[in-house]
Amino acid sequence: MSKDTKIIKRTQFTPQESDIKNIIPKQGKSKEEMRIFLFEFFGMALFAYGIICSQGSDEFLALFFFASVCLAAPFSGAHVNPAVSLAMLISRRINFGQAVLYWLAQFTGALCGACCCYLILNEVDSPQVKSTEYSWILSDVSGEAFGTFTFILFILIQTDSETTLTPEGQPMTTYVLVALALYFSRGFTFHSGGCLNPGMAVSLQLFQSFQTGDRQIMEFLWVFVGGPLGGGFGASVFFELFYKKQIKRL
Repeated sequence: MSKDTKIIKRTQFTPQESDIKNIIPKQGKSKEEMRIFLFEFFGMALFAYGIICSQGSDEFLALFFFASVCLAAPFSGAHVNPAVSLAMLISRRINFGQAVLYWLAQFTGALCGACCCYLILNEVDSPQVKSTEYSWILSDVSGEAFGTFTFILFILIQTDSETTLTPEGQPMTTYVLVALALYFSRGFTFHSGGCLNPGMAVSLQLFQSFQTGDRQIMEFLWVFVGGPLGGGFGASVFFELFYKKQIKRL
């Protein structure tokens, strides 16, 4: 074997410095994405379980949401709502690929929470339209949109360094304020029950539909998807184009 051949054999599988620089960011990005998925999944599962256990109580629902935020916030930012992720995407705080990752984690997490609740409590409820009258449905959609607008607008204000209402380095205060924002935003939705979360609505209605065999449960699902997504979109546009600019002028 020649000297040249030995050199080739010894160096053939040795990564070059440029290769190492390319590998490390990819590995770090993969771990970050896995962490986001897992904690957004668990946060959503806990919140779904809490929604069912709260039996419509605004106070208990806000407490379960607070627990979900405390669990997920240090790792995923605790969107725990596809409408929040949409607002973050529009505000350019996350990219489209990250938004898809959040949405996937949120839908699957809510399904897991519904499944656990059914196995433990033998009960799963989902948001429903109580009347098919045009005026009632319009009230439901409007309530979901306005409630989500208020809720997400406060999240955007509180999580932006230029507009936040609390000093930096006090995350627990932010968690409490966001949970209170959800509590008060549900006041816009006495008709619809205050879902404000399209991921929760889709997952719970889908689970209940398959569990009961009643496909009509999902007939008005669009109310609980379109309303919150519209509210989230409006909140992000209002925050970026008006609120933030006005704050800078003060």
